[in-house]
Amino acid sequence: MMAAMRWLTFGVASLILLACGTTSTVVRDRAPAPGSKQEAAVANMNLGVGYLRQGRPDLAIERLQRALKQNPRLADAHSSIAIAYDQTGAFDEAEQHYKRATQLEPSNASAANSYAVFLCRRSRWQDAEPYFERAADNPSYATPEVVLTNAGVCARGAGDNAKAEQYYRAALAKNPMFADALSGMAEIAYQQRNFLQARAFLQRYLAVQPATAPLLLMCVNIERQLENRDGAERCAMQLRQTFPAAPEIAQLQDQQGNGR
Repeated sequence: MMAAMRWLTFGVASLILLACGTTSTVVRDRAPAPGSKQEAAVANMNLGVGYLRQGRPDLAIERLQRALKQNPRLADAHSSIAIAYDQTGAFDEAEQHYKRATQLEPSNASAANSYAVFLCRRSRWQDAEPYFERAADNPSYATPEVVLTNAGVCARGAGDNAKAEQYYRAALAKNPMFADALSGMAEIAYQQRNFLQARAFLQRYLAVQPATAPLLLMCVNIERQLENRDGAERCAMQLRQTFPAAPEIAQLQDQQGNGR
């Protein structure tokens, strides 16, 4: 599954940025200025998010725990500390906070999407799907195609290609040029041996996104199946020239050695 892991970056990055409007790249770990507990909670949350951006989840957890002690209903802090726990491998704690964030703010599409992605990484497609749908159905969410593509990748990972195709097509209905949904559809069509459709989706992908080594190898195989020798050789040449050290080169050589 060539694109199956791309969804891991969706949603999580946006959650890390939730409270970053007042957080500089370099975190200065100072106690919040005197004020209300709410102000102190937001200040600690911003510091915690800053540590997340620096790749320092342990320090982020310390600050976010303070924020939640000051305001246990701060949904963004729950979302952020969930990411921090997730990064440190404390998955039970992460899930508690992902879930709490979605309970406190049911309309927070980013939190719902990130919880769904977390559940998918734990191989829990049935649990994840309702949260994907909640995020995708939110009319205020700016990028529903991301959520729908995440759902498609998750469904495909669970072995449900029919559901995956449904979500990929829904993503493309929102944004016909969304590359990850296009590559997902190309892969499904290829797996189903619908080579003309696979070619069409692959061409649409290549019109908006640079080629990857796996997709170029798939291009070679599609054109061979369609008995287009020139097209197959063009894809093979591009693969050799652009990715000379990629493992797909060895696969290509094996295929050629076997007369394919």
